[in-house]
Amino acid sequence: MVSLLEGRLEMGARVHLHHHAAECPACRALLVAAVRSDGVPSGTALENQEATWRGLVPGESWKPPTQLDEFRLVRLLGRGGMGAVYLAHDTSLDRLVALKLSVALQPDTRTVASFAVEARAIARIKHPNVVTVFRAGEVQGRPYLVYEYVEGKSLAELRLPLPWRYVLDIAVGLARGLRAAHQRGVLHRDLKPGNAILDTDGTVKLLDFGLAAFVEADLLTPRGVSGVVGTPRYLAPELWSGAEATPQSDLYALGLLLYELCTGTLPRTPGPLSRLSGATEPLGWSGALLERAPGIDPEFAQAIERCLAEDPLQRFVRAEALCGVLERLGGGPVDAAFAAARSEHGARTWGAHHTL
Repeated sequence: MVSLLEGRLEMGARVHLHHHAAECPACRALLVAAVRSDGVPSGTALENQEATWRGLVPGESWKPPTQLDEFRLVRLLGRGGMGAVYLAHDTSLDRLVALKLSVALQPDTRTVASFAVEARAIARIKHPNVVTVFRAGEVQGRPYLVYEYVEGKSLAELRLPLPWRYVLDIAVGLARGLRAAHQRGVLHRDLKPGNAILDTDGTVKLLDFGLAAFVEADLLTPRGVSGVVGTPRYLAPELWSGAEATPQSDLYALGLLLYELCTGTLPRTPGPLSRLSGATEPLGWSGALLERAPGIDPEFAQAIERCLAEDPLQRFVRAEALCGVLERLGGGPVDAAFAAARSEHGARTWGAHHTL
């Protein structure tokens, strides 16, 4: 269940699970409860349901060779739905890199396609707040990607809530990365804490563009992309109603991410999975930031809540507009809590964490 909600399942398994949930009342209830953050059933019923989900997910994986072209695998950094990420040594340039590789016994066509999409998307953007991709290759019929090695910590690993000024600093970097992506005609479509990493110098970088979509770069008249993809709890409400993904749906996910960093929780948001739950009324989103994050700058809170507007037309039209607001707010003095949080991050050295 956790792997599904965090978007770490292979595409084929994900489709299988969604089809199963549509026909199984018990698993449907479990999925709806988890996405709504209402809690999940406990005891034997939950164990039986989780066993059913596990039975649908392939457990075996392919073991890669230790040498892939000029890249020698050093150690595993992490695993996820699209494959595994290894720390690798680039023997031709004598540097450490991160190598993402499909390790399924039989990679499905969507997973293979996602590697190509991710390589094209990141190569198109080229921005300090987006992880750099060096190369795309293939070994034994399985695709791999080689990225810059970022020694840091994903936002999903941070101890929450964070001081709001620290979140503002992170928000500026994320918004700049998203602005660069949108200006190059790339929708991320899977923004979440696990898909952003903080370098040890404090720079935040967007990563995992495997679900990205390409649109016209002219965001004055943004065009959408159909299809419900991404991590359920970070999807904009209109996507569950069959609307197309747009820059505004990316901004909604960014708003959820920032809200979570500020408060340690996600707000109760309108309508995710209402089709499966049978709900006829939207949940309505609650959790004003001024109450949940005491001391937060009212304009910063307002900017986040604008990203979370249920109506996409009431959100920022472009990431560029959000950047303007955040950059202006980010020019203020640094308070003690913010300085302490930055110092704690900079003083520690974490193992690199790349999500999939």
